[in-house]
Amino acid sequence: MDGALITLITEQAFGFCALICTVVSMQLKKKFPLMVLQTASEAFIVAQYLVKGAFTGSLMSVVSFIRDIIFTKFNKKRTPLWVLLTLYAVMTALTIASWAGPISLLPFGGSLIYAWSLWYGKTKWIRLCNAIGNSPYLVYTILTGNHVLFVMTLFEVASAAIGFIRIDILGKKPIKKQKRKKSKRAR
Repeated sequence: MDGALITLITEQAFGFCALICTVVSMQLKKKFPLMVLQTASEAFIVAQYLVKGAFTGSLMSVVSFIRDIIFTKFNKKRTPLWVLLTLYAVMTALTIASWAGPISLLPFGGSLIYAWSLWYGKTKWIRLCNAIGNSPYLVYTILTGNHVLFVMTLFEVASAAIGFIRIDILGKKPIKKQKRKKSKRAR
């Protein structure tokens, strides 16, 4: 088998695994299982970017993988602000170190947005910021020629948007005003 074909198959397999984890995660209501699947997805994305040779994306994904592990540990309470600021500093340093021109700002910006949502901790914001924060990744995947990851990211944005609409908008039941029954008192 040709080496380029093996690389392509490996890249697509990593992308497919990341896709499944991500799409399923955006449909979950609870933060902990959502975060576990997001962490698994990031591990597959790191591998895919490495196989593709897109190093800025890979470095951002490594930070995202570590970030997801940290934020999963703080499942029941908000992660300290210093953790978020440290992640921002690391992402900034890695972007500078792996600078490949303005294209490097795309994964950097998307990572900043999504990291904030995970720090904030509400699944509603995680889904919304996933859809918004992955939009720059769509452009990055096209520019780096990572078509498999483009499709995965497109599905991720769609799944996050659908999950946001299904769970966070349509899933909210309106609070019914209960009519107070007047007690019948004998006058």
